[in-house]
Amino acid sequence: MKQVLAVIGAVALILVAVLVRNAMDGDDGSGGGGGGGSDVALLCPPELADACEAAGGERGVRVEDAGTTADTLRGATDPDAVEPAVWVVPAPWVEAVRSGIEVEELVGEPSDVIARSPVALVLFEDRAAALESGPCAGGIEWSCLGDAADRPWSQAGGEAGWRRVKVGVTDPTSAAGLPVLGGAAAGYFGSASFASNDFSGGFSGWLAALGADAGEAAEGDPVARMVTRGPGAFSAAGALEVTTREAAGRDGFRVLYPAPVTTADLVAVPIGDAGDAADDVAGDEQLRRALAETGWRVDDEPAAEGLDDGVELPDDDGLPSGGVMQALLDLWGSATR
Repeated sequence: MKQVLAVIGAVALILVAVLVRNAMDGDDGSGGGGGGGSDVALLCPPELADACEAAGGERGVRVEDAGTTADTLRGATDPDAVEPAVWVVPAPWVEAVRSGIEVEELVGEPSDVIARSPVALVLFEDRAAALESGPCAGGIEWSCLGDAADRPWSQAGGEAGWRRVKVGVTDPTSAAGLPVLGGAAAGYFGSASFASNDFSGGFSGWLAALGADAGEAAEGDPVARMVTRGPGAFSAAGALEVTTREAAGRDGFRVLYPAPVTTADLVAVPIGDAGDAADDVAGDEQLRRALAETGWRVDDEPAAEGLDDGVELPDDDGLPSGGVMQALLDLWGSATR
């Protein structure tokens, strides 16, 4: 009898050991702190909340302004103090943060580009025609729009009753707005080959005029306000195509893609101890499909209505380096106070 009990006890110990080992293996494979599994949350700005919710699944989704996430990462000194997540955001935000943090492990390597949206301008047709008869005689670009911004329309080819040229630039502290600001600067300099020491001279004044109505533009989507309120809201707006397509095809509106064409390129990047989950997110078919449905350009996904098939996108986003983008954002803040 003692021998039988001993055998039963030994078998029980083996079963317990197997169960414990299986539980430990399950924890290791879940991704949790650093394995990169499906339970690492998606961290998305409000502009991408719907698409992220569609793809969140077991991961869960945290929605937070890109500027808030950037500030948190810049202020952190220990990766363990940052809640692990995969940040889905336009690449300039990742580059700007990586250029300014002391602990490189806080932000991992970004994935390949998931989706793209070019920077565009929306104008009322009569305002666009007026600019083309005045300061933008060679074609409407960022440079001449900034020259006309905040001036009376009577000095910019338009009617005195239109008052002044109001430009609504998508808030650069938002996820979508930073690429728009970079695109505007690239339009002023003619390319992305500029540095922060080029900001002196005429550029600062040009940027201040372009951002004269920044406070009002930051209160909500400037394109939506143009569509719902008319020319009294803004004469023109700078935004990503994913937003400007709301005006595309409407009577009385014109959507332009100023040269050089620049883009917001969405990437996924691990932050904190998120392991290798970013590549899994970048390849998530539900996320890619949801982004395409909301107006982002995604390879191998049908294009949403309102996208211009004739726009040739650059090989890269056409924007300056992360450090220059951060300096540009700082300058915008001081110029528009």
